[in-house]
Amino acid sequence: MNLKDEIRKLAELQELDSQIYELNREHDVTKPESLQKIKTDFQEKQSTLAKFETDLKNLQLKKKEREIELATKEDSLRKAQGQLYQLKTNKEYQAKLTEIGSLKADISVAEEEVLKTLEEIDVAKTKLDQEKAVVLEIENKYKLQEGKVNQEIKDIEVKLSSLNSKRDQLSREIDKTIAVKYEKLILSRNGLALAAVKNNNCSACHLALTHQKINEIKMYDNMVFCENCVRMLYLPEDIFQ
Repeated sequence: MNLKDEIRKLAELQELDSQIYELNREHDVTKPESLQKIKTDFQEKQSTLAKFETDLKNLQLKKKEREIELATKEDSLRKAQGQLYQLKTNKEYQAKLTEIGSLKADISVAEEEVLKTLEEIDVAKTKLDQEKAVVLEIENKYKLQEGKVNQEIKDIEVKLSSLNSKRDQLSREIDKTIAVKYEKLILSRNGLALAAVKNNNCSACHLALTHQKINEIKMYDNMVFCENCVRMLYLPEDIFQ
């Protein structure tokens, strides 16, 4: 077994795996999260819209109740005014006048409350219309983004299929013993099993490597592992010269 050739294949495999890892992350995490953010915003706006609709209904109910109250007081006033000239004593007459005055004051207050509620309804309708426009805009944005993200996810799946085919083919060419160690590391080290040595440091965890460790790598007798992150180490200038 020529270890240099095996490491060269591993480096090519690692390049594929790095792409696969990032694409899987995009497919499983990044894209769904971006879509969920827009969906959550849309759902929150829908909740706000529902609240505005409830507020408007409550105001309309309040208006109806106040109109009934006003109509009841107006009916009481008409009855009191009709009874006014049927009274025989001055005392009864004065008492009825007092009652009529009180009813007129109540009616004035009730009319003001109805007008105030009408103004509140107008404000609530304006807010509701504005919120409907906002929700419609966000809904359209969400649907467009949903279609875009779903298409991007499909595109990623096509890329992953192609990369995985290349990976399967290349992995079969690698020495079985080395391949097993590599596969274990790729799963436990976030998609990075093989690390290049750059400026005498492990490029993955940045551990400074001793001259003895560098010499061990250059001998190409056995795979050499980083003492800190346990990744396989290689010298790009040796492998790709």
